Amino acid sequence: MNSSNKRFFTIVFIFLLTLIFYGNKFVLQEVYEIRFATIAPDGTPWSDQLKEMKKRVEKEGNGRIKFVVYNSGQLGGEIETLRSLQRGRIQAWGGSVGAVTALVPELQLLELPYLFLNEKETDYILDEVVFKPYSNLMAKEGLILHSWNENGWRHFATKKKPIFNPSDLKGLKIRSQESQIHIEMWKAFGALPVPISIPEVMSALQTGLVDGFDNSTLFTSATGWYQNVDHFVLSAHMYQPGLIIYNKKYFDSLPQDIQKILLGDQKYEAQLGRKGVREIEPEIIKILEKDKVKVHKMSAAEREEFAKLARTIHPKFRNIVGAELFDKVQNALRDFRNKS
Repeated sequence: MNSSNKRFFTIVFIFLLTLIFYGNKFVLQEVYEIRFATIAPDGTPWSDQLKEMKKRVEKEGNGRIKFVVYNSGQLGGEIETLRSLQRGRIQAWGGSVGAVTALVPELQLLELPYLFLNEKETDYILDEVVFKPYSNLMAKEGLILHSWNENGWRHFATKKKPIFNPSDLKGLKIRSQESQIHIEMWKAFGALPVPISIPEVMSALQTGLVDGFDNSTLFTSATGWYQNVDHFVLSAHMYQPGLIIYNKKYFDSLPQDIQKILLGDQKYEAQLGRKGVREIEPEIIKILEKDKVKVHKMSAAEREEFAKLARTIHPKFRNIVGAELFDKVQNALRDFRNKS
């Protein structure tokens, strides 16, 4: 058999693989591939949830959907893969709200330091107050909001000395997420923010480019960053939601039944993601302590000192995110606290 015949039979074979038997005849079945990018490492609640999502989507799709998850930053950092999503090179993305603020600056509202007091408040605001407004804002930027997820409460991690007061941060170079609100927060606290993408943080800690960072217990452990610090202070100075989003142009091009499968039960999947992150935190703290990282609790009085400084930047971001949305959240929080 010559090369041209081989090529012909290869094409025919691939074509037949896409056929399904329907009634008494074969019909062509289109397969929709969803390439999903995330920096979440394998073995975390995030990756576990995505495995379940893949399993559900492909099962319900009955061979019509191929859901491929690239975790651990295989396709690049958050900003890089987010740009790929916007350009249509990938179809789905999961990560921090902080990264998406580059496209939807109004999302910075959710990361205002000391905006929330507890998880009951965060869940209520995300699910009942801002889901629709943010869905509309993201749609304008070519994104479909599938669900909120969770990175969690961010805490202080530093070398040499723990951070209990703003004066402890004076002169320290702290890795900052590449987001305006994170940079402004560190400046308000008296630190020197150094914006660095996630793949570069480990080397920055090892070389002394930065003296510390902030992140959730889960992410701190999963990335191994804790191996380069001496102290981890449970400051809970910022709650950081995660989110799962699709490329809108691609999503809108899909048949409605495929769209419905990809969305699934959005509120349930959001709750599932949060549950996994929250349940694992006590075990992660034990891991940090076992590896000689001193874990400290910050007192209510110490947290209030940081909160006072944090509130000085809130008015600035009211103008950035829009007065209507800002006031909507503040009023909803006030009413929720009064009822509670």
